[in-house]
Amino acid sequence: MSSHWASGYVADLTYSHGYYHELAPPFMRFFLLMSGYGNLGQGGAYDYCELGFGQGVSCNLHAAANARGRFCGTDFNAEHALFAQGLAADSGLQADWRGLSFEQMLEADLPSFDVIALHGVWSWIDAPARHAVVEFIRRRLRLGGVVYLSCNVMPGWSAEKPLRDLLWLHAETAGAAGGSTRGKVSQALAFADRLRKGKAAFFQNGSAASQMLDDMLRDDVHVLAHEYFNRSWHLTYFAELARTLDAAGLNFACSVHRSDVTGEVFHRTRELDLGELPVPLRQTANDFVLNRRFRRDLFVRGGRRLARSERQERIEQVQLLLQGQPGGITPTLQTPYGTVTLDAGLTRRIADVMEAAPGPVRIGELIEKADLGSMPRELVFEVLAALVAHGQLSAVFDDDLACRDASRAQAMNRVIAERARHDDDVRYLASPVTGLAIEASRDERLFLLAWEQGARTTGELCRLGLAAPAEGGAEGRARAARFLETVVPRWRRLGIIEEVA
Repeated sequence: MSSHWASGYVADLTYSHGYYHELAPPFMRFFLLMSGYGNLGQGGAYDYCELGFGQGVSCNLHAAANARGRFCGTDFNAEHALFAQGLAADSGLQADWRGLSFEQMLEADLPSFDVIALHGVWSWIDAPARHAVVEFIRRRLRLGGVVYLSCNVMPGWSAEKPLRDLLWLHAETAGAAGGSTRGKVSQALAFADRLRKGKAAFFQNGSAASQMLDDMLRDDVHVLAHEYFNRSWHLTYFAELARTLDAAGLNFACSVHRSDVTGEVFHRTRELDLGELPVPLRQTANDFVLNRRFRRDLFVRGGRRLARSERQERIEQVQLLLQGQPGGITPTLQTPYGTVTLDAGLTRRIADVMEAAPGPVRIGELIEKADLGSMPRELVFEVLAALVAHGQLSAVFDDDLACRDASRAQAMNRVIAERARHDDDVRYLASPVTGLAIEASRDERLFLLAWEQGARTTGELCRLGLAAPAEGGAEGRARAARFLETVVPRWRRLGIIEEVA
């Protein structure tokens, strides 16, 4: 095995510092409840493990934002593990981030978990590592536990797979011996581009592959290496994935992909009269309907399906919080496969209530205030779920609020803001109210530091919060004013800023 790959995964280039809200326990809990499961968090904890956490941005933010339970994870890229450990150590966060392979995790001294999460990793590791993942889930997931797993799927990659295989073959066989992955990626892309310019029929006849090559020529090499240049690039059909996870005692619970939550598949298939289909066939057919490339799914190990009345009662007890700025709730939602338009009148009534509320609103109360009592509950729930999936609203649970510890989120946010003085890598802040994180610009993170030093005017924010004194002109004052007028009220709502001026 080349020293640049571990279990088939690129190991000499670090991954991006992305954040994925689908990995947050409250997000999973909400969509399990919408699907009729009361599996997660009900009177218990969120003992959580992420396998292959990359730079550890999501897992650190979620550990900081959720005071319930223990957080653990691993990534066998040493730089990733050190970065994740550094964020935790600097903020005083008690979390267990390791630098072990999945095979080593099988033998590690670990508790059982309520949640095991993998984002994308399944697609990029070899067969022995996938086997270790399934065995880890079998040994470590509690009864009633939840697995979040996202991965590349067929048939969406059908047109581009030959290009990826060609690029990997070049990197593996024609790249400079002992050379870096960065160099091999560049050489492979140049090789494919020469073939295209020479009018290779594959590119002449395949616009999707040609477009993919154009995109790759523009993309960051770190992203390309981890997405396409792993030795293992495992593409699966949903039915095959479900069959593999059956060995760990898992059953499919629901998709949290935006295309499914917004009903995009339903709208495209309602005239087809497909009838009742077994779950593996139904989900695979859905992937064909969208020509889907990536799935985001929740699986459960057992769990009582709630009666319809109990499900409705529990949903109506969940609180919702406006996630973005007032005016940001819209019935037109984008998915990777198109546009979905929600019921405009219903969405507007929901927006009017949520945008006027200073804090979380219970769904039952929202239905009453928005005068939605005469509407079918399922239609209301579907619209609310779509708005949560798209980050316009967040779900908040009473027992999470009761355990809330704003200090650990604030400590993490302070560390992230301090790092913004020198780089722009981590662009998210933790909300102890929602248990999720939000994106924050570098200006906003630096202004947060100034705010914590007592800055409350545009002048004070410019003096204490701008990256360079030269930025304190009219544009800098305008940015500071926007922070005071729009960002501070939003961050107060989310618990990122707690002190009232």
